Amino acid sequence: MDRRTADGQDTGMDVDIRNEPPPQLWGVTISLGAIEALAGKWRNRLFPLPRWDYSGLPRGLDDHNWYNLCVTACSVLACIWPPAGEEMWTTHYEGEDLQDAPAVFSCFARLMEAGRLDLKVFSRLTAAGFFAGRGTLQLIDEKWAQLNSVATAIEERWGGAIANLVATGEQDAEHIVDLIAETIPGFHDAPRSPIGRLPFFKLARLATAMMSAGSSTPLAGLERLPVYPDYMLPRVLRHNGVMIYDDELAAAVDSRTLIPQESLWELGIRWATVYAGDRLAEALRAHGTDVSTPALDYALWESAVLGPEAGMMGEHHRTLTLAY
Repeated sequence: MDRRTADGQDTGMDVDIRNEPPPQLWGVTISLGAIEALAGKWRNRLFPLPRWDYSGLPRGLDDHNWYNLCVTACSVLACIWPPAGEEMWTTHYEGEDLQDAPAVFSCFARLMEAGRLDLKVFSRLTAAGFFAGRGTLQLIDEKWAQLNSVATAIEERWGGAIANLVATGEQDAEHIVDLIAETIPGFHDAPRSPIGRLPFFKLARLATAMMSAGSSTPLAGLERLPVYPDYMLPRVLRHNGVMIYDDELAAAVDSRTLIPQESLWELGIRWATVYAGDRLAEALRAHGTDVSTPALDYALWESAVLGPEAGMMGEHHRTLTLAY
Protein backbone atom coordinates (compact mmCIF):
# COMPACT_ATOMS: atom_id res chain seq x y z
CA MET A 1 0.00 0.00 0.00
CA ASP A 2 1.18 3.51 -0.79
CA ARG A 3 1.93 5.18 2.54
CA ARG A 4 0.59 8.47 1.18
CA THR A 5 -2.91 7.05 0.92
CA ALA A 6 -5.27 5.51 3.43
CA ASP A 7 -6.99 3.10 1.04
CA GLY A 8 -7.99 -0.17 2.62
CA GLN A 9 -10.67 -1.86 4.66
CA ASP A 10 -11.65 -0.11 7.90
CA THR A 11 -12.68 -2.45 10.71
CA GLY A 12 -15.05 0.17 12.11
CA MET A 13 -13.53 -0.17 15.58
CA ASP A 14 -11.73 2.60 17.46
CA VAL A 15 -7.96 2.19 17.67
CA ASP A 16 -6.41 2.76 21.09
CA ILE A 17 -4.16 5.59 19.90
CA ARG A 18 -3.16 6.56 23.44
CA ASN A 19 -1.63 3.20 24.32
CA GLU A 20 -0.17 1.87 21.08
CA PRO A 21 1.99 3.61 18.46
CA PRO A 22 1.11 3.91 14.77
CA PRO A 23 2.38 1.26 12.37
CA GLN A 24 5.97 2.04 11.43
CA LEU A 25 5.07 1.75 7.75
CA TRP A 26 3.00 4.92 8.14
CA GLY A 27 6.22 6.91 8.26
CA VAL A 28 6.60 7.79 11.96
CA THR A 29 8.34 5.99 14.81
CA ILE A 30 8.54 6.91 18.49
CA SER A 31 11.76 6.92 20.54
CA LEU A 32 11.04 5.97 24.14
CA GLY A 33 14.61 6.92 25.00
CA ALA A 34 14.04 10.42 23.69
CA ILE A 35 10.83 10.65 25.71
CA GLU A 36 12.79 9.76 28.85
CA ALA A 37 15.46 12.35 27.97
CA LEU A 38 12.85 15.07 27.44
CA ALA A 39 11.13 14.15 30.71
CA GLY A 40 14.46 14.50 32.49
CA LYS A 41 15.03 17.86 30.83
CA TRP A 42 11.59 19.11 31.84
CA ARG A 43 11.30 17.48 35.28
CA ASN A 44 11.56 20.83 37.09
CA ARG A 45 9.37 22.73 34.65
CA LEU A 46 6.05 24.21 35.72
CA PHE A 47 3.00 22.98 33.81
CA PRO A 48 0.12 25.44 34.16
CA LEU A 49 -3.08 25.15 32.15
CA PRO A 50 -3.58 27.87 29.52
CA ARG A 51 -5.45 30.87 30.88
CA TRP A 52 -7.11 31.78 27.58
CA ASP A 53 -6.34 35.45 28.12
CA TYR A 54 -5.09 36.04 24.58
CA SER A 55 -5.48 39.30 22.72
CA GLY A 56 -8.58 39.24 20.55
CA LEU A 57 -10.77 37.42 23.05
CA PRO A 58 -13.65 39.42 24.53
CA ARG A 59 -13.55 39.73 28.31
CA GLY A 60 -16.07 39.22 31.07
CA LEU A 61 -18.51 36.92 29.27
CA ASP A 62 -21.09 34.92 31.18
CA ASP A 63 -21.06 31.15 30.77
CA HIS A 64 -23.78 31.18 28.09
CA ASN A 65 -21.92 33.51 25.76
CA TRP A 66 -18.48 32.13 26.64
CA TYR A 67 -19.51 28.57 25.78
CA ASN A 68 -21.11 29.66 22.49
CA LEU A 69 -18.00 31.64 21.61
CA CYS A 70 -15.67 28.72 22.41
CA VAL A 71 -17.51 26.27 20.18
CA THR A 72 -18.12 28.61 17.25
CA ALA A 73 -14.57 29.98 17.31
CA CYS A 74 -12.94 26.56 17.66
CA SER A 75 -14.95 25.31 14.69
CA VAL A 76 -12.83 27.53 12.42
CA LEU A 77 -9.59 27.42 14.42
CA ALA A 78 -7.78 25.37 11.79
CA CYS A 79 -5.30 25.73 8.94
CA ILE A 80 -4.31 29.33 9.73
CA TRP A 81 -0.80 29.11 8.24
CA PRO A 82 -0.39 30.73 4.79
CA PRO A 83 0.32 28.95 1.50
CA ALA A 84 3.84 29.13 0.11
CA GLY A 85 4.86 32.65 -0.81
CA GLU A 86 1.78 34.27 0.73
CA GLU A 87 1.54 36.70 3.63
CA MET A 88 0.28 35.44 7.00
CA TRP A 89 -3.35 36.39 7.57
CA THR A 90 -3.54 39.29 10.05
CA THR A 91 -6.44 41.15 11.65
CA HIS A 92 -6.43 44.51 13.39
CA TYR A 93 -8.34 44.76 16.66
CA GLU A 94 -8.18 47.28 19.51
CA GLY A 95 -4.94 48.76 18.22
CA GLU A 96 -3.15 45.43 17.70
CA ASP A 97 -2.21 43.40 14.65
CA LEU A 98 -3.18 39.82 15.45
CA GLN A 99 -2.36 36.49 13.83
CA ASP A 100 -3.18 32.82 14.35
CA ALA A 101 -5.78 32.02 17.04
CA PRO A 102 -5.99 35.61 18.41
CA ALA A 103 -6.86 36.79 14.89
CA VAL A 104 -9.71 34.27 14.70
CA PHE A 105 -10.99 35.28 18.13
CA SER A 106 -10.95 38.94 17.16
CA CYS A 107 -13.37 38.26 14.28
CA PHE A 108 -15.94 37.15 16.86
CA ALA A 109 -15.10 39.94 19.30
CA ARG A 110 -15.79 42.53 16.58
CA LEU A 111 -19.38 41.28 16.35
CA MET A 112 -20.21 41.13 20.03
CA GLU A 113 -22.24 43.80 21.73
CA ALA A 114 -22.45 44.03 25.52
CA GLY A 115 -20.87 40.60 25.85
CA ARG A 116 -23.49 38.86 23.70
CA LEU A 117 -22.86 36.61 20.71
CA ASP A 118 -25.83 36.53 18.32
CA LEU A 119 -25.71 33.17 16.54
CA LYS A 120 -27.99 34.47 13.79
CA VAL A 121 -25.53 37.21 12.79
CA PHE A 122 -23.44 34.89 10.62
CA SER A 123 -26.28 34.39 8.13
CA ARG A 124 -26.29 38.15 7.52
CA LEU A 125 -22.56 38.43 6.79
CA THR A 126 -20.08 37.23 4.19
CA ALA A 127 -16.86 35.30 4.65
CA ALA A 128 -14.80 38.23 3.40
CA GLY A 129 -16.51 40.61 5.81
CA PHE A 130 -16.28 38.36 8.85
CA PHE A 131 -12.65 37.35 8.26
CA ALA A 132 -11.60 40.84 7.17
CA GLY A 133 -7.84 41.33 7.35
CA ARG A 134 -4.75 41.30 5.21
CA GLY A 135 -2.81 38.34 3.93
CA THR A 136 -4.19 34.94 3.01
CA LEU A 137 -6.52 32.81 5.10
CA GLN A 138 -6.78 29.34 3.59
CA LEU A 139 -10.09 27.49 3.20
CA ILE A 140 -12.01 30.68 3.92
CA ASP A 141 -15.18 29.59 2.11
CA GLU A 142 -15.08 26.19 3.77
CA LYS A 143 -14.57 27.81 7.18
CA TRP A 144 -17.50 30.12 6.56
CA ALA A 145 -19.81 27.27 5.55
CA GLN A 146 -18.75 25.29 8.61
CA LEU A 147 -19.29 28.23 10.95
CA ASN A 148 -22.82 28.74 9.65
CA SER A 149 -23.55 25.01 10.03
CA VAL A 150 -22.24 25.12 13.60
CA ALA A 151 -24.40 28.12 14.52
CA THR A 152 -27.46 26.44 13.00
CA ALA A 153 -26.79 23.21 14.90
CA ILE A 154 -26.43 25.06 18.20
CA GLU A 155 -29.76 26.78 17.57
CA GLU A 156 -31.65 23.69 16.42
CA ARG A 157 -30.09 20.94 18.56
CA TRP A 158 -29.26 22.84 21.74
CA GLY A 159 -31.80 25.67 21.88
CA GLY A 160 -29.17 28.27 21.02
CA ALA A 161 -27.03 27.49 24.05
CA ILE A 162 -23.99 25.23 24.35
CA ALA A 163 -24.69 25.60 28.09
CA ASN A 164 -27.52 23.10 27.49
CA LEU A 165 -25.00 20.67 25.98
CA VAL A 166 -22.72 21.14 28.99
CA ALA A 167 -25.64 20.43 31.33
CA THR A 168 -26.54 17.30 29.36
CA GLY A 169 -22.90 16.25 29.66
CA GLU A 170 -23.15 16.69 33.44
CA GLN A 171 -20.11 19.01 33.51
CA ASP A 172 -17.87 16.06 32.57
CA ALA A 173 -15.18 16.93 30.02
CA GLU A 174 -15.11 13.59 28.20
CA HIS A 175 -18.90 13.43 27.92
CA ILE A 176 -18.98 17.01 26.63
CA VAL A 177 -16.34 16.21 24.00
CA ASP A 178 -18.47 13.30 22.79
CA LEU A 179 -21.60 15.45 22.60
CA ILE A 180 -19.83 18.19 20.65
CA ALA A 181 -18.36 15.64 18.25
CA GLU A 182 -21.70 13.86 17.77
CA THR A 183 -24.02 16.86 17.41
CA ILE A 184 -22.03 19.81 16.05
CA PRO A 185 -20.88 19.73 12.40
CA GLY A 186 -17.14 19.77 11.81
CA PHE A 187 -16.12 18.37 15.20
CA HIS A 188 -16.32 14.65 14.44
CA ASP A 189 -12.58 14.30 13.89
CA ALA A 190 -12.29 10.51 13.82
CA PRO A 191 -10.91 9.56 10.39
CA ARG A 192 -11.13 6.03 9.08
CA SER A 193 -7.95 4.08 8.49
CA PRO A 194 -7.15 0.57 7.24
CA ILE A 195 -6.96 -0.67 10.83
CA GLY A 196 -9.88 1.20 12.37
CA ARG A 197 -11.20 4.59 13.39
CA LEU A 198 -8.74 7.08 14.90
CA PRO A 199 -10.52 9.20 17.57
CA PHE A 200 -8.57 12.47 17.47
CA PHE A 201 -11.39 15.00 18.22
CA LYS A 202 -8.85 17.81 18.41
CA LEU A 203 -11.21 20.80 18.10
CA ALA A 204 -13.90 19.25 20.34
CA ARG A 205 -11.32 18.72 23.07
CA LEU A 206 -9.85 22.18 22.58
CA ALA A 207 -13.29 23.80 22.82
CA THR A 208 -14.03 21.83 25.99
CA ALA A 209 -10.77 22.86 27.66
CA MET A 210 -11.33 26.46 26.62
CA MET A 211 -14.87 26.43 28.03
CA SER A 212 -13.63 25.06 31.34
CA ALA A 213 -10.91 27.70 31.66
CA GLY A 214 -13.37 30.60 31.42
CA SER A 215 -16.35 29.04 33.16
CA SER A 216 -17.79 29.96 36.54
CA THR A 217 -17.78 26.21 37.18
CA PRO A 218 -14.73 24.43 35.73
CA LEU A 219 -15.47 21.10 34.09
CA ALA A 220 -14.62 17.81 35.76
CA GLY A 221 -12.19 15.30 34.30
CA LEU A 222 -10.27 17.70 32.07
CA GLU A 223 -7.07 15.90 33.04
CA ARG A 224 -8.34 12.78 31.28
CA LEU A 225 -8.18 14.39 27.83
CA PRO A 226 -5.10 13.63 25.69
CA VAL A 227 -2.82 16.14 23.98
CA TYR A 228 -4.16 17.66 20.78
CA PRO A 229 -2.90 16.25 17.45
CA ASP A 230 -2.20 19.41 15.45
CA TYR A 231 0.67 21.08 13.57
CA MET A 232 2.90 22.43 16.31
CA LEU A 233 3.17 19.57 18.79
CA PRO A 234 4.78 17.23 16.23
CA ARG A 235 7.28 20.00 15.51
CA VAL A 236 8.63 20.11 19.06
CA LEU A 237 8.44 16.34 19.48
CA ARG A 238 10.42 15.80 16.29
CA HIS A 239 12.96 18.44 17.33
CA ASN A 240 13.57 16.54 20.56
CA GLY A 241 13.93 13.19 18.79
CA VAL A 242 10.68 11.77 20.15
CA MET A 243 9.00 11.50 16.74
CA ILE A 244 11.21 10.24 13.92
CA TYR A 245 10.02 10.58 10.33
CA ASP A 246 11.23 8.19 7.66
CA ASP A 247 13.33 9.74 4.90
CA GLU A 248 10.50 10.26 2.42
CA LEU A 249 8.15 11.87 4.94
CA ALA A 250 10.95 14.00 6.40
CA ALA A 251 11.79 15.32 2.93
CA ALA A 252 8.14 16.15 2.27
CA VAL A 253 7.73 18.01 5.57
CA ASP A 254 11.02 19.87 5.28
CA SER A 255 10.24 21.01 1.72
CA ARG A 256 6.73 22.18 2.76
CA THR A 257 5.12 19.67 0.44
CA LEU A 258 1.43 19.30 1.24
CA ILE A 259 0.65 16.11 3.13
CA PRO A 260 -2.78 14.87 1.92
CA GLN A 261 -5.56 14.90 4.48
CA GLU A 262 -6.21 11.43 5.95
CA SER A 263 -3.20 9.97 4.19
CA LEU A 264 -1.25 7.42 6.20
CA TRP A 265 1.49 10.01 6.67
CA GLU A 266 -0.90 12.54 8.17
CA LEU A 267 -2.71 9.95 10.26
CA GLY A 268 0.63 8.60 11.47
CA ILE A 269 1.83 12.05 12.56
CA ARG A 270 -1.36 12.78 14.47
CA TRP A 271 -1.56 9.34 16.07
CA ALA A 272 2.09 9.48 17.11
CA THR A 273 1.49 12.88 18.72
CA VAL A 274 -1.25 11.53 20.97
CA TYR A 275 0.69 8.39 21.86
CA ALA A 276 3.90 10.31 22.59
CA GLY A 277 1.99 12.81 24.72
CA ASP A 278 0.71 10.08 27.02
CA ARG A 279 4.15 8.45 27.27
CA LEU A 280 5.79 11.80 28.05
CA ALA A 281 3.21 12.56 30.75
CA GLU A 282 3.90 9.15 32.31
CA ALA A 283 7.66 9.74 32.19
CA LEU A 284 7.30 13.15 33.85
CA ARG A 285 5.19 11.67 36.63
CA ALA A 286 7.86 9.00 37.15
CA HIS A 287 10.30 11.88 37.71
CA GLY A 288 7.97 13.26 40.39
CA THR A 289 6.40 15.94 38.19
CA ASP A 290 2.63 15.78 38.44
CA VAL A 291 1.27 16.94 35.07
CA SER A 292 -2.03 16.55 33.26
CA THR A 293 -2.02 15.97 29.51
CA PRO A 294 -3.85 19.27 28.78
CA ALA A 295 -1.15 21.12 30.74
CA LEU A 296 1.54 19.15 28.90
CA ASP A 297 -0.13 20.03 25.60
CA TYR A 298 0.15 23.72 26.45
CA ALA A 299 3.83 23.34 27.39
CA LEU A 300 4.57 21.59 24.11
CA TRP A 301 2.68 24.21 22.11
CA GLU A 302 4.40 27.06 23.96
CA SER A 303 7.80 25.48 23.33
CA ALA A 304 7.08 25.10 19.61
CA VAL A 305 5.67 28.59 19.12
CA LEU A 306 7.08 30.91 21.80
CA GLY A 307 10.00 29.08 23.43
CA PRO A 308 13.70 29.91 23.04
CA GLU A 309 14.23 26.93 20.70
CA ALA A 310 11.14 27.62 18.55
CA GLY A 311 13.16 29.18 15.75
CA MET A 312 15.37 26.08 15.51
CA MET A 313 12.66 23.45 15.30
CA GLY A 314 12.31 23.24 11.55
CA GLU A 315 9.10 22.89 9.59
CA HIS A 316 5.72 21.64 10.68
CA HIS A 317 3.77 19.38 8.34
CA ARG A 318 1.22 21.06 6.11
CA THR A 319 -2.21 19.59 5.44
CA LEU A 320 -5.23 21.48 4.12
CA THR A 321 -7.92 20.53 6.61
CA LEU A 322 -10.58 22.01 8.86
CA ALA A 323 -9.78 19.45 11.59
CA TYR A 324 -6.88 21.41 13.16
